Amino acid sequence: MSPELAGVIIGLIFIIPTICFIRIKRWDSLAWPVFLATLPLYYILFGVLAMDWAVVVKEFLYGSPYILTGLLVWRIRSKRSLLVIALGWFSHGLYDLYHDLLFINPGVFSWYPVFCALVDITVAAYIMLSLKRLTNPLLHQSLE
Repeated sequence: MSPELAGVIIGLIFIIPTICFIRIKRWDSLAWPVFLATLPLYYILFGVLAMDWAVVVKEFLYGSPYILTGLLVWRIRSKRSLLVIALGWFSHGLYDLYHDLLFINPGVFSWYPVFCALVDITVAAYIMLSLKRLTNPLLHQSLE
């Protein structure tokens, strides 16, 4: 089995129940921004795993916008912030696909970029498709 196919299978097995669980618990306004903020930590940890400190610094620098965006959106909840978080997830999916063109992180598993890109783009699509439901004022009050 190719690493790309493995990434797709693992991604689907992971993200579908995750979205369902977060939706059932009504954790959308908390989960997606916080999870976006943590995404760069995985690449940083892959750099630590490879014991390549230059890569750790690069991963932190490239990941900082996602960390800051996730934390800001977590604090500022609005319809626009949901658009921002959806764009953040989508752009991180593109980052996953083109990561190796920027630099090589030797600690990243071969299947991980496709897995993460699939998860990120699926979450972005879910947020965009759920925007009306997530910004309903009555539902929004119950989320806080």
